[in-house]
Amino acid sequence: MSLTAARRATLGALADSILPHGGALEPGASDVNVAGQLDSYLDRCAPGTRRTVNLMLTAFNLSSIASRHARPFRLLGPAAREAYLIDCEKSKIRQRRETLIALKALILMFFCSDDRIKPLIGYDGQPYKKVERDPGVVELQVMQPDHGFYETADVVVVGSGAGGAVAAKELAEAGLKVIVLEEGEHFDRRDFTGAPPERLRRFYRGNGLTFTIGVPTISLPIGRGVGGSTLINSGTCFRTPDFVLDAWGMNRDDLETLFEDVEETLSVAAVGADIMGTNGEVMDRGRRELGYSGGPIRRNAHGCHGSGVCAFGCPLDAKLGMHVTYLPLAVRAGARIMSGCRVDGIVIEGGRAVGVRGSIVDPETGAVQRDARFEVRAQRVILAAGAVYTPAMLQRQGLANSSRQVGRNLRIHPGCGVLGVFDHDLNAWKGVMQSYYVDEKLRDGILVEATYPPPGVGYSAGGVGGKGSDLKDFLARYRQTAAAGLIISDSGTGRVRATPGGGLLITYNLSADDLRKTLEGIRLTSEIYLAAGAQEVHTLLPGLPAVHKREELSWITDGKWTAADLKLSAYHPMGTCRIGKDARSSVVDEFGRAHDVAGLVITDASILPGSTYVNPQITIMALAARSARHLAAELS
Repeated sequence: MSLTAARRATLGALADSILPHGGALEPGASDVNVAGQLDSYLDRCAPGTRRTVNLMLTAFNLSSIASRHARPFRLLGPAAREAYLIDCEKSKIRQRRETLIALKALILMFFCSDDRIKPLIGYDGQPYKKVERDPGVVELQVMQPDHGFYETADVVVVGSGAGGAVAAKELAEAGLKVIVLEEGEHFDRRDFTGAPPERLRRFYRGNGLTFTIGVPTISLPIGRGVGGSTLINSGTCFRTPDFVLDAWGMNRDDLETLFEDVEETLSVAAVGADIMGTNGEVMDRGRRELGYSGGPIRRNAHGCHGSGVCAFGCPLDAKLGMHVTYLPLAVRAGARIMSGCRVDGIVIEGGRAVGVRGSIVDPETGAVQRDARFEVRAQRVILAAGAVYTPAMLQRQGLANSSRQVGRNLRIHPGCGVLGVFDHDLNAWKGVMQSYYVDEKLRDGILVEATYPPPGVGYSAGGVGGKGSDLKDFLARYRQTAAAGLIISDSGTGRVRATPGGGLLITYNLSADDLRKTLEGIRLTSEIYLAAGAQEVHTLLPGLPAVHKREELSWITDGKWTAADLKLSAYHPMGTCRIGKDARSSVVDEFGRAHDVAGLVITDASILPGSTYVNPQITIMALAARSARHLAAELS
C-alpha cells in the first residue's frame, strides 16, 4: 500500500466526515471503503502523484494543530472534524482550503464511481447502443520500439496532438518522409472503459494532478497518449472569432480555407437534438427566455450517442480525435508513428536543428528503458509537445530564446462551475458532455458552456460545501442538477519553467480583471438557470448560500471575493512560444519557424499570440496546417 498508517487514518477520517453514513443517501465513504480504494489506486499511479497525495494528507492532518482544535485531524472526534471542515472552507489560509478541495475531489470521485453508489444517484453508466467500430474509421498503426534506434527523415515531429498530427498529415501527403514521436501510449476505443479514476490514471499526465502554482491553485489537466489532449477533450470546435484574428493581425480570408479543411476532415457539426441531453436543453431554455445569444456547440464527432464521457476517451471512436483522423491519414500517406519515445533534446549543428534525441520509456509508467536511446535526424524538426512541454524542452537547452519569451505569456482560460437544481429529474449526464454555449458576453471574455461530466467528477458535486450531511443531501438530488462551466479569456499571464531533474514549474496568478470576469460569468450563468426554472443555484463561492431568485444575483458580483476564494480549473494552455514578426518580442514567425534556430518549427498551442476567447482546438489545427503547407513548399 502507498499510504502510511497515519495517512490512511487521515484519509479515512476525512472521507467519513465528508460523506458520513446516513441521511438522504444512506451509504457513507466507509461503507464502500473509499480510503482503501484510493490507497490501492495510488499503488498504480506515478511516483509524483503518490508524493503529491501523501503531502496533501500530511499537511491537512497537521493543519488542525494550529486551529482551535489543537490536535491532528485524524485524532479529532466526529463533531470536531465536521466543525474543522466548515472552518477550512471559509479559511483565509488558502493552502488549508485548497488542500481540502483537492482531497475532497478525490474522495467524491471514488465514492460516486462505486457500483454500489451509482444506482442510488440514478447513474446508469450510459450503456452504449452499439460497440462495433464505425466502418469508416481507419485503424491506426503505431510502432512501439523496445530497443534503441537511429532513423533519418525529412521531418521529425515531436508530439501527436492537435498541432503535431495535422502537421504530420499535411507533410506526408506532400510526399515527405515523416516520423512522429510520442511519449505516451497508443489507446483505442477498447481502452476507454472503466471508472473515471482509472481513466485519469491512464490517459492524463500526472494522473490528472497537473496544476498551476499561484493564487489560486488551478487544476490544469493535460492528455498523455497518441493523439495528445484530443483524446480527452470535450470535442468542442469553435473557429477563432474574427475580432480575435483582427487583434492578432491575421488575415481572415487566408484562414478561411484552412478552417474549412479542418472542419471537413473532423466532420464538425452542431450537436443535434437527439444527443443534446437535458443539460443543454436547460441552458437553451434559459438563454432564450433572456434573449441572449448562444446555440448548440459544434463538435468533431460522427455517430455520437451522447455517452457523456468525452473527457475520459470516447468508447465508440465517435469523437474524432487525432488518433482516428489526422494520424491514420498521415500513416496512409507514409508517415510513421512511434509511441513510448520521450524526446530529451534537439540536435543542433552549426546553429541549425538537424534532429532529436531521446529515451524509450514504458508508455504507461513513463519509466526509462535501460540502455534504450534513440536519435532521429531530419531536415526539419517540428515541436508540437504543447504549451507546457515545448517551452520546457527549449529552456533545458537554452534554445530560441533571444526574446526571453520562451515559457512566458501563458494563458489557460481559467474557469469554474455553476450548478442549477430543479424540481424534476434531469439526469443531465445523459447526452453530450459539452453541448450548448452562451456567448452573450464573449467580447468581454466570458463564455458559458453547458458541461456535465460523470457524477462525482469535477465541479458537478465537489463544489458543494457545508456539513457532510449537506453534501449527502445534494448527492441524493443529483438527478435534478444541471451544470455549466465558464471559459474566461484571461488578460493576466503565467509562466512555465523547466526545473532541475526534468521537472516543471507552472506559475499563474489570476488578475483582478479576470476575477471580475469570473464573477460576472458566475452571475450570468446563475441568471440563465433561474430563467430556465431552477429552484436554486450553487455558485461554489465559499460561504455564499444558494441563490433562489434574481434579486439575489448581486450577492455574487457585489461580494468582497478575492482570487483565492475561487475554485478554478483550466484546460487550454497556450501562448508560451508566441508568434510574431518581431524577433525581439516573439519566438516564432507567422509560419511557426523559430526566429533563432534554423530548421526548427513549432506547431502547437504555444505559438498562439494571446487568448482565443473560445476553445482553441480548431485554431491550433488551422495554424498547424498553414505552417506545414509552407514547410512542404520549402522542402519540395
